[in-house]
Amino acid sequence: MSKPIIEVKNVVKEFTIGGGFAKQERFKALQGISFNLHAGKTLALVGESGCGKSTCARLMTKVYPATEGEILFNGKNINDITSRKELLNYRSKVQMVFQDPFGSLNPTHTIAHHLTRPLKIHKQVASNKEIPAKLNELLEMVELAPDTLEKFPHQLSGGQRQRVNLARALAVGAEVILADEPTSMLDVSIRLGVLNLMQRMKKELGIGFLYITHDLATAHYIAEETAVMYKGQIVEWGDTQSILTNPQHPYTKLLISAVPDPDLPFGNLVESEPNYSIEADQIRSKSSQFETEFDQVGPSHFVKHHFESKGKNVA
Repeated sequence: MSKPIIEVKNVVKEFTIGGGFAKQERFKALQGISFNLHAGKTLALVGESGCGKSTCARLMTKVYPATEGEILFNGKNINDITSRKELLNYRSKVQMVFQDPFGSLNPTHTIAHHLTRPLKIHKQVASNKEIPAKLNELLEMVELAPDTLEKFPHQLSGGQRQRVNLARALAVGAEVILADEPTSMLDVSIRLGVLNLMQRMKKELGIGFLYITHDLATAHYIAEETAVMYKGQIVEWGDTQSILTNPQHPYTKLLISAVPDPDLPFGNLVESEPNYSIEADQIRSKSSQFETEFDQVGPSHFVKHHFESKGKNVA
C-alpha cells in the first residue's frame, strides 16, 4: 500500500472542564488514537455520539492541538505547520464537510459566491477570466446543473447542498476530505447519490476520505477499512468486510445488532450471540475501560482486549 497522506499516532486529547466557582477537572476525550488515511481510500470512523469521532477531525484540521502524540501530513508533524502560507496550503489539502449542509452555507449568498471565494483565497485561478469555466467544471464534477450557480442555499435540496460542500472542497484542491456524518441529515432516498459521488471522487480524483459516522450500513457501502470507537479509544479496526462478518469486540457486536437496514442483515451475523440490546449498559460500562493490548484476528483485523478476551500484543 502507498504511503499514508495522514498518519495519526497515539493521539491523546484532554480538555479542562469547569472553572470559575466550579472545580476544574480534566476530561480525556481521546486515548491513544492511531490510524492512517491513504489516497483513494476511505476509512470509516464509527461510533455513537460523544465517543470522540469529531474530535479526531478537529485535531486534524488544527482547530486545537493534541495533548500527546502526533499527526503527520505527508510525513510532517502538523504542529510544525505555523506560517500563514503553510497553513493555507495545509487547509486547502485537508478539507472538512459537515453534517448539516445548510448550516455550513451562508444563506445570503449564491452558490457562485460560495465556490468563487475559495478559488480566490487559495489562488486556484490565475485571473477572474478563468472563474466561470472553473465553476462549471466543479458543478459537473459533483453532478449539479449549471443554473445551480444562480441559486441560494434555501433553493436547493439537502443532497444538492451537500454536493455544493463537496464542490467547495474540490475547489481548493483537497487531497483528504474529513466527512463528518455527511449523509445523516439527508433523506434516505438521496443518501445513496451523495455516497456514490464520494466513491467517484475517491476513484477518479484519488481523494482520501475519513468518513465519520454512527451508521454501519453506510460505512459498509463506502469504506474499505473501518475503525470502531468508544469512549475515546478505537476498540476494533481493520478490513470493513472482516469486521462486519466477524465482529470480535462486544461493543462492535452491539453496534451491529442495532443496525435497522433490512437490505443488510447485520442482525443475522450475531444471532448466536446474547441479546446485546438488553445488555447494552453492561457492555458500554466494561468497554469504557482503556486498554493498550490487542489481538490480531485476521490478515487485516485487530481488536483491543476486553472482558471476553486474552492476548499478548501491545498497541
